[in-house]
Parts: sequence; structure tokens; C-alpha cells
Amino acid sequence: MLNQNFDAFDLPSTTWSDQPDPAELAALEDIRQAGWFDPEPPLLVSLLDLVEAVSAVSDNEDEVLVTVAHMLESGSVALRGEGAPANSPLH
Repeated sequence: MLNQNFDAFDLPSTTWSDQPDPAELAALEDIRQAGWFDPEPPLLVSLLDLVEAVSAVSDNEDEVLVTVAHMLESGSVALRGEGAPANSPLH
């Protein structure tokens, strides 16, 4: 039996980074796309609230349009109230 004990964090070649490893991020994305995570329900918002919120952090109208379209198409938000259903195509 070996009597040598060492901690992996004491090894000189071991470094710590605050940034996630790109390979780990890619693996998590593969797992998410495979459906292993329960999808989060979309945030229900009015179109006016969504456009106002995105406009507050956007530089121009094109950015607002693209961001709102992406949020609706990705399912991260869904429209509530009057208007088109969230799952209708935007183009």
C-alpha cells in the first residue's frame, strides 16, 4: 500500500480558473439538446413589456427586433394577452 498522500490542488501543474472550460460548456449544451434537462417554462410577458425591456438595454431598433424574435422563437419567453401565439413563426 502506498503511504504517499497528496492533494490534487497542491500539484504545481494544477491551475484554477474562474472561467468555465469550453469542453464542459460544449458537453452541457449537448446534454441540454438531447433533452436530459427539464425545459424551463417560458416567462409570460406582454409584447409591450418585452419590447420595452429589450429596448432599455439595446443600442438600436434592429437589435431590439432580432433579440425579441430570438427570445420568442427559442421559447425563453411567451406572449400573454392579446396577439399572436408565441409558437407562430416570426418570418
